[in-house]
Amino acid sequence: MSTLFTVSVERTHDHTVLHARGEIDMGTAPALTDALRTAQEPAPQVVVVDLTDVTFLASAGLAVLVKATQRAQATGSRLLVITPQGSVVRRAIAVSSLEHVLTLAEDRDATGSVEG
Repeated sequence: MSTLFTVSVERTHDHTVLHARGEIDMGTAPALTDALRTAQEPAPQVVVVDLTDVTFLASAGLAVLVKATQRAQATGSRLLVITPQGSVVRRAIAVSSLEHVLTLAEDRDATGSVEG
């Protein structure tokens, strides 16, 4: 894994939180894919992907998030992406017209009703 990107996974009884930090591009997207697959197996009710500390999100990272959302839907779970309004991640999602494909929240406090 690149020193420009780190990811950690924290599990509770009904949801999993994935914390990503740094840059997500073609070189680091496979590490995000691996972490998301780990977070989604076995399928928790909710997977929270915290991208608050991500400083760059390329199209390869967006594709990973879309595929993870599709996997979540196929297993009956939900994938929630945390990204503050005005962040580079939120702008990348908006420019790619994915704000209606991905479930977004401003911060962990906004996830209470989704996390169960």
